[in-house]
Amino acid sequence: MSHRKNLWLRAAAPAAVLALTLTACGSEDSDSSGAGSGSDQGQEQDTDQDEDPAEDDSAGDDDATEGSGGSLALGETAGPLPYEYSEAAAELEVTVQKLDIGDIADVEALDIFDPEDIEGTTPMYLYTDYAHVGGEDLEYARPSLEQSARLATGQFMPSVIMIGSMDIPGGCPAAEDPRTFAEGDVWNDCKMYLVPDGSELTEVTWTAADDAEYTWALN
Repeated sequence: MSHRKNLWLRAAAPAAVLALTLTACGSEDSDSSGAGSGSDQGQEQDTDQDEDPAEDDSAGDDDATEGSGGSLALGETAGPLPYEYSEAAAELEVTVQKLDIGDIADVEALDIFDPEDIEGTTPMYLYTDYAHVGGEDLEYARPSLEQSARLATGQFMPSVIMIGSMDIPGGCPAAEDPRTFAEGDVWNDCKMYLVPDGSELTEVTWTAADDAEYTWALN
């Protein structure tokens, strides 16, 4: 069961609102040192000598679609995956499409950040598609809340939370979250990150309702 359900309250305000967190949260996940690439996922292997290694490899190819979690590359789709929000349950297909790198000068030009807060950072924009492929209609659902990104050090990297469009050149396009997310709908999500200079986002993980984790390598 997802542990982040019911954490999103939609703000019905016409103006753009932004909450910026520049200090990465200390996370229990950061204890897993060396989580700097998607290839780190699923490295634990059964040491049973009766198991055929060739069978292991072929089984791993199906991880992204059989509900047990898995590692993927940009543009690859995981699913159908169970997703629950409020009292509704659905199945989603999740595709991390691309990671774009922006120019901090474009962010500074907005004049809505404290210059000291964004000094020494690079804006990055992560695009993910969510397709509703079965189950109940979802009201004001935010499947992107189940997504988390990490730096090469394994440290969790928070996104900039945006409502509305800040009109940053090369940044996330203006888009409204759907009130009702129904079967057949596709939601194109974009998240903004202000990453410390010299660092890079290397992986993003989406956690399904059954706690299976799907990780995309971003490099």
